[in-house]
Amino acid sequence: MEMNTSTTGKLKLETRSMNSLRTLISGSADPVFLLNPDDQTIVAANDTAISACGDVDLVGKKLDQVVHFETLSDQPNDEIAYFNNQWLVPHSRRIKLNHKTYNKLDLAPSSSIPDDNTLFTIRKMIAVLLHRLRSPMTGMQGYLEMIQDVKHDNDKRKLAKVGEGLDYLFEIMDELELLHHAEAYLEDEPNATASDAETVIRQMLIEYPVELRNRVKIETHTNQQFEFNSAELKQIVTLLLNNSAEHQSGINKPVKIDIHSGRKITVTNFGTPIPDEVVDNLYFPFVTTKANNLGIGLSLAQLIAGRRGATIVLTENSPVLGISFSLICKPQEISS
Repeated sequence: MEMNTSTTGKLKLETRSMNSLRTLISGSADPVFLLNPDDQTIVAANDTAISACGDVDLVGKKLDQVVHFETLSDQPNDEIAYFNNQWLVPHSRRIKLNHKTYNKLDLAPSSSIPDDNTLFTIRKMIAVLLHRLRSPMTGMQGYLEMIQDVKHDNDKRKLAKVGEGLDYLFEIMDELELLHHAEAYLEDEPNATASDAETVIRQMLIEYPVELRNRVKIETHTNQQFEFNSAELKQIVTLLLNNSAEHQSGINKPVKIDIHSGRKITVTNFGTPIPDEVVDNLYFPFVTTKANNLGIGLSLAQLIAGRRGATIVLTENSPVLGISFSLICKPQEISS
């Protein structure tokens, strides 16, 4: 009887402990795991995490069987996590409960990347603006052409300035069109096929001015096959390279393109580091440090990459090591 009573008491204690653990992590809408700190096995998971894994029992599984982690730099704990077909930011801390220590791991969306609803709203707003502005601006351009035949040089200069202003506005609208019609980059080759990154990038550079092309240094490592079609890969790297070249204006250092493997490409420039307030909203449209830039290049690159389960990450932001953006593809072992 003593044995049965002891066993029953132990089971009740374990049940209460497990209920306490579940209660601790149940309030979050993001995936949360409680881990054994010695071997990183899952002790408990909240409903969000369990549902994302098809309602299977996660207790006892190794964390790396469920979540893929990608190291971003040499700094401690600088990594992102791939879980449930999305890239998330891991937040880990030690907690004590019932005289035991656990690692509590929260996986949260990045605050610098707009969610789908936010991006949909922004693109819808852009569509309305483009529709409302195109017609009157086209009319103004036509009227300007009709009155070009003026005699006085001063009038000619004034009309030329007006024409330049209109051209600049049309350039802005063309840039907005890129974000509004991002899907156009997927139409020619709708299926993701393995692309040789070095071949795509070298072909892309042929279209650049010689002075910029000569400042680009390409380094390749091991396997270069990326799960993007060539149009997508070219557009993403073009956007990252244009962003780097613009922020390195006047600096006589090469822009580096590192093709690490079939999962990561990094573009690095050596300009001024990005301010913290910009980093916090880096992939939102219209966030930029340049007065003549709309700040949609990174938004567009992130949008195109995200359609293949990839992401764009700021992996370095240093006056010494440079400013690096990396295209990181989803892990094959956790592909959906």
